[in-house]
Formats: sequence, structure tokens, C-alpha cells
Amino acid sequence: MGRFWRLLTPRGRVFLVLGLGVVVGAMLAGQRDVMRLGLLLAALPVVALVLVAVARLRLSCERSVEPDQVQLGSAMHGRIVLGQEGRLPAGLVLMEDQVPHELGTAPRFCVDKPGQAWQREVEYPLLGRVRGRFHTGPLTVRTADPFKLVQLDRRFVATSEVLVTPQIVPLASLRGAGGVGSAGDAQPHRIGVVGQDDVLVREYRQGDDVRRVHWRTTARRGELMVRREEQAWDPSVSIVLDSRTGAHAGEGIWSSFEWSVSAACSIALHFIDAGFGVEIFEAGGSLRIATTAGQPAVARQAVVSRLTDLRSRSTRTLQYAVNAATLERSGQLVVAICGRLTVEDAEGLRRLRRNRAQGMALLLDVDSFRDGPGGQGQEGGAQLGWPGAAPGVAEDLLRDDGWKVVPVRSGLGVADAWAAFDSAAAGAR
Repeated sequence: MGRFWRLLTPRGRVFLVLGLGVVVGAMLAGQRDVMRLGLLLAALPVVALVLVAVARLRLSCERSVEPDQVQLGSAMHGRIVLGQEGRLPAGLVLMEDQVPHELGTAPRFCVDKPGQAWQREVEYPLLGRVRGRFHTGPLTVRTADPFKLVQLDRRFVATSEVLVTPQIVPLASLRGAGGVGSAGDAQPHRIGVVGQDDVLVREYRQGDDVRRVHWRTTARRGELMVRREEQAWDPSVSIVLDSRTGAHAGEGIWSSFEWSVSAACSIALHFIDAGFGVEIFEAGGSLRIATTAGQPAVARQAVVSRLTDLRSRSTRTLQYAVNAATLERSGQLVVAICGRLTVEDAEGLRRLRRNRAQGMALLLDVDSFRDGPGGQGQEGGAQLGWPGAAPGVAEDLLRDDGWKVVPVRSGLGVADAWAAFDSAAAGAR
């Protein structure tokens, strides 16, 4: 009885209760004609339930989202092909697909007068408004009688996965960024760590390139000696991404945090394509991408996947990222993408650059992101709940340590900010 009651619509429940009430009242009053009317009202929901049950929909559903991987802010569309074969025609079929609010509103469709066998194909728009992994579905199908007295819900189990990745921007090659120059012969092996490692020599080993023979040392020692260039032949980049919640401002796709994630992803893919090994360090530590120059496809997928899942952290310090990057000690080039910085943060980045060939920093004017693209925002990080923020002082400290620094305001694209490194002045080493 409980299941029967749940299958009734509000209209069906009113009919049933009203019909039973009329029957009881008519019996007490001795009015047979009125009792027949009550029986009719009470019988209608029962008959409707029998018809819906006998119809026995045999539903099939094929679903997809095209494309199933898009960049943040991109449009896509869901597609559902629904068909059925039944013994009797159903009065009304309502469909509702489950859609996360990050992708849009849940679409609802109606198939009126479907007949015994039918097939319908429906499409609905989606928009990747939030970065991450999402699932659309399952599809809920509601069958009702022509008078909408009874409804029967069925739910499929199939879902469609949607991946909304960071925005990826093609970047131009820089003349002074880790050997990735504009010339076609500027390969990663042409850059090494500044210091004496580039001129150290060792004994010749079978298979060594004769072009690496160090003739002056060979003449002095009387045996073949070659230059030690292991570091130069294995270029790598460390990217420090400021993922602290309090270090950023703005909402959604236009926030400074999303700008930073887009920049980190674009820069990482840029260097992977150039043959570099890449590791990304965020406020919680290393993302453990462990990319290698010999597996560019795997490396690209790892970068996109890790940054798609990345969320901001409540921590107030960059020390975890800096410590992890220091222990890694693999990056010949360090690129920092930072929001609000304190003097302590800047000092940590300065320590990170020790024994590095080059340091590059994108320093975001976070407050300009508060009002969207081109917004003026407010001045002063400390006034916005970030004690100790000193953007000007932090920038000067990095420049004095030999970093190339590019300030970034809202409205400046990632590609333009990256290209600005060619003209950015580095402090004295």
C-alpha cells in the first residue's frame, strides 16, 4: 500500500481520498448514485496505475558529452538517444538528466504521445565554468498516465565523465629562457648550470662523442679527456605555483588563482615540448609529475591531469613548495607564479634560486582581479586580510637577487606576460 501511495501524483492522491470520502459519506447517507461517483473517483488512480504498469517500458539509453575534455570557459553539449519498446503506449514520458551546477542547469524533456515503439535524440548545452572532473547523469525517466494521476520513475546507471582543464595558451620561445630560443637550433642541451661543471673533464669512455674531447687537457695528461656535460644534456625546470587561498582574489574563471593555474599549465607544456623535464611545486608541496624529456605525451597528460584536480589551500606560507623544490634540486631554471607575497616568501624564493642558471617570476597584482578583467580592485594586501603582504618589497628583493620579474595585472594574457620576460630587466647577480 505504501508503494502504491508513493506512485500516485498529488492529483491522484486527491482523487483517491476524495473518492473514498464520497463513498463513505454516500453509504452513511444511503445515496447509491453518489456512491457510484465516489467509486469512479477512487477507481481512476487504480486504473491509471494498472495501465502504467502493463505498458512496461523497455527503455534503452545512449549518452555522451562532446567534447568530453574542454578548457575552462569552453562550451560543449550533451547528447542522449532514448528509445523504448512497450506492450501498450504510455501517456507521457518525462526525462531529466542530472547535471552538476558547475556545468549548467539540469535539462528536462518531454515525449508526448510516444506510442508503443519510439526513439528520441535530444541535445542540451553545457559550459565548463569551473575547472575539475564532473559527471553528467544518470538519466531519470518518469512515465505518467494521460491524466497524470500516477507516475513511475526509472533511473539509468550510466554517466558521462567531463574533464574541464585549465586554459592552455601557446607561448612564444624566449631568447633568454633556458635555451628555448627563437632559432631552430636552440636545443635544451645548450643550457647548463652556471659554474665550473661545464668545464670539468673526465676520461674518455667507449661511445663518447669525439666532439666532446677536451684537447688542452688531453695534451697535458697524455690521454683522451672529454667534457662532463651530463647536466647540460638533461635540462629541467622547476615551476613554483602559489596555490594559497589568501594570496589570490577574484571569482571563478576571472580569478587570479585560475590565471596562475593557466600560466603554470601553459609554461609546463611549453617546456615539455622543448624537451625539458618539468616538476611543479604548489603550496602543499610537489605535484609529483616526474616528467621526462623522453615521454612528452605522458608528461603533458600528467601536467594537465594534476592541475585539473588542483584546489587552493588555506596555508599562509610558501615554505612547503620552496622546501620541496630545494630537496628536488633538479631544476636548472625556476619559474615562480605568485600572488600576494610577504618578505618571508620572497626570501624563500631567493634561497630556491641558489645554484640556478636563471630565475623568472610572474608577480600578480592580485587586487586588480577582484572586479574581473581590467578591474581596478583595491590597494594593499594587508587591508584585505593578508598580514605582512609587501608586493613592492618582494619584487625588489627578487630583482636584487637576479630574478627576471614581470608584474601581472588583470586583463593581461598569459602569452603577453610570458613574452614580457624578453624585455624584463634582471637585477645584478
